[in-house]
Amino acid sequence: MHVRRATMTGLLMALSLSGPLTAQTAMAARLYDFAAQGVIIWSEPRAGSIRNGLGYAGQGFQSDRVDRHAHYQCDHFATDQWHHGRNVTTGVVGWVPACNLADPD
Repeated sequence: MHVRRATMTGLLMALSLSGPLTAQTAMAARLYDFAAQGVIIWSEPRAGSIRNGLGYAGQGFQSDRVDRHAHYQCDHFATDQWHHGRNVTTGVVGWVPACNLADPD
């Protein structure tokens, strides 16, 4: 648990060093983490679109918006909510279904 908290603290520090946030950006951006290893970051909010990259637990995902789009089935549940944003560690930008994201602990 100590390692995970240290990792998230580092992610928050990296976000703060990445540039100034405007009031609008600060309200819209939200930090999540990937809920599994090897989560696909899609180019469009639908499975089968181009894969921009992968996300792994501990890397963090900064969501700038969430929209309802194509139905997506995760391991044990499904969603139609997709988050657009970027992998905090790699900088890869794209769409991730909500069922593949978790609140950071």
